[in-house]
Amino acid sequence: MHRAARALLDGARELGLDYDVLAPPGVADPRVTKSLWSPQGRWGDHVWEQLVLPTAARGTLVFSPTNTAPLLAKRSVVWTFDLAPMVGPQWFRSGQVRLYARLLRASAKRAIRVFVPSQQVADELNHMGVREGRIRLLRTAVDESFVLSSAEAVMSLRSRLGLERDYLVMLGCYDARKDAATAIAAHVEAARTHPHDLVLVGREHPIFAPVTLPASPTVKRAGYLPDGDLPALLTGAAALVFPSRYEGFGLPPVEAMSCGTPALVSDLPAVRESTWGLAQYLPVGEAGTWAAAIRDVLDDKIVAPPAVPAWTRADMAGQFLAGLEGFI
Repeated sequence: MHRAARALLDGARELGLDYDVLAPPGVADPRVTKSLWSPQGRWGDHVWEQLVLPTAARGTLVFSPTNTAPLLAKRSVVWTFDLAPMVGPQWFRSGQVRLYARLLRASAKRAIRVFVPSQQVADELNHMGVREGRIRLLRTAVDESFVLSSAEAVMSLRSRLGLERDYLVMLGCYDARKDAATAIAAHVEAARTHPHDLVLVGREHPIFAPVTLPASPTVKRAGYLPDGDLPALLTGAAALVFPSRYEGFGLPPVEAMSCGTPALVSDLPAVRESTWGLAQYLPVGEAGTWAAAIRDVLDDKIVAPPAVPAWTRADMAGQFLAGLEGFI
């Protein structure tokens, strides 16, 4: 969501939209024009969003690009990426998922415009009671840094992470919805005949339910990596594995293919839409089928598409501004 929001803000600025970016203290992003006090503690972020932000906005149009928006804002626009808290509450910590789900639902119902990254999410919101006329598609663009990295950049990253042979990449491993268990099981099975490593990228987040990652000497836990490392990591990988059980869009597979790397993905409607039909689609949770696909990747039977259709931040920003016609 952060990469998508940054690309949208930059594209909208380039197309002439004038706006302020408000954030809590400590957000290290040059796009932030004003930092607002935020309370500490478990619920601090929600208090900031629901009370501090609308007070500072003073009736101006508020755009929230991360699923929830301030309910007290007189005019709010929200970008709803997915409905994961309602689809799979077991993927979240029970103490927070109910509040998060209520805020997500209420934000979409109250907003004057609801942007979604895929037709799947539009249909889900409409079924939830959000009027179809207030929903607009906003397809996520891939950041311009996600291109084929140089051999030097790939070797430098491989050396830093200790990657000496073929490897697969999985992003977001501590989000239960992403199903790292299937990725690890498939990797272990495939590695019996096709030696390789699996690199897990991500860190725990307080909103997600705890995830237990089975131990294996060929599973490399890279922890958090900055966005700047991802193009080289993806370029050097044999494939991205994306066995998610639910998605509203699915940006990492498009990023991988933009770096010249094949993507093994769950066969979900939103992921088919986001990947332009160019990925390798596999059944959710069937580790044996995923293992077979991994072997095919390592045997060069599955390769990346020669090109990914261009959809730039300027395209995304244009779609955004068209969706706000009459409101700005």
